[in-house]
Amino acid sequence: MRSSSPAVKVLAVTALLLVGPALPARAEDAPTTVAGLVTHYLDLGHEAEAVNEQVLEAQDDLTAAQQAARTASAAAATATQRWQQAQGVADGRAAAEQRLVALLSATRGDDPLRDLLLPGDVGGFRAAADAGLLAGLTDDSALRDADAEAAGAATLREQAATREEAAAAAEGTAQAAADAVRTRRDELDGKISAVRAALDRIPADQKSLLQTDAAVPATPVAVPAGAVGTILTFALAQLGKPYVWGATGPDSYDCSGLVQTSYAAAGVRVPRVSADQAKVGQGVGRAEVRAGDLIFYYRPVQHVAMALDGTRAVQAPTFGQPVKISAIDAIGPITMIRRVLP
Repeated sequence: MRSSSPAVKVLAVTALLLVGPALPARAEDAPTTVAGLVTHYLDLGHEAEAVNEQVLEAQDDLTAAQQAARTASAAAATATQRWQQAQGVADGRAAAEQRLVALLSATRGDDPLRDLLLPGDVGGFRAAADAGLLAGLTDDSALRDADAEAAGAATLREQAATREEAAAAAEGTAQAAADAVRTRRDELDGKISAVRAALDRIPADQKSLLQTDAAVPATPVAVPAGAVGTILTFALAQLGKPYVWGATGPDSYDCSGLVQTSYAAAGVRVPRVSADQAKVGQGVGRAEVRAGDLIFYYRPVQHVAMALDGTRAVQAPTFGQPVKISAIDAIGPITMIRRVLP
């Protein structure tokens, strides 16, 4: 689990959007040379991938905020119902006592025949008899308990309403953050598409400059047995499928989506986003890399690939590039390597 709370992360994402690197405002701001276009394309792709991770986290935070809002709303409704029931009991007991007092008061007064039949202090006797009847028909302690229950229920109702209001506000903030990062990602998608279109128009004799990976050894992949073999066999079966932000298959993937779905093929659960995937398993050094290890790139972590051996990895690279095999050290600056399975 991520250690920071949804509210803290929402504020962090919002701040990043406000102070993050500015994007070129006009098409003419983009480089005009092939090498410049390639560099610009890769830079935009890396930035978009980082924003995509933020989109996934923002969606997780929004989902959590929505669930919290639903829970708070249900709790407020329950508290209101309890208060209404408690207040009804208290009101009913108070009304019953008032009716009894009125009834007894109506029976008091002068009654010569009754006075002749009653010895001693007639007034005192009637007062005692009335008090005894009232005590027998009403229970002051029960009335006090009912009032106390109603008062307590009213307090709980107010507290529940406050929590409901706070949860609704948090949901609104999470929704705004999610919308903001999606908008930023869409802007990046448009810029990447424009650069990609420019790259597609370059002369055939300059196409070699578009090769962004270092040479990848062409030797066959030796898939190991067991769960790691199942994971890598699944991942290799996805080669050539397009990269799509937020996709987890079966027709397209993003980098962490490919990892999550490949591991799921072996019954192994890993988190959705690469920053969280970087927290599972145990760390290993670059020289210790073996098949199935997860290799994380950039700081903060924003990309992940799965090692096929000590030199190659399978990955969903970035927008416009399909799932492919790449040289581990050519993908980008390595931040850490994690081994999920022993």
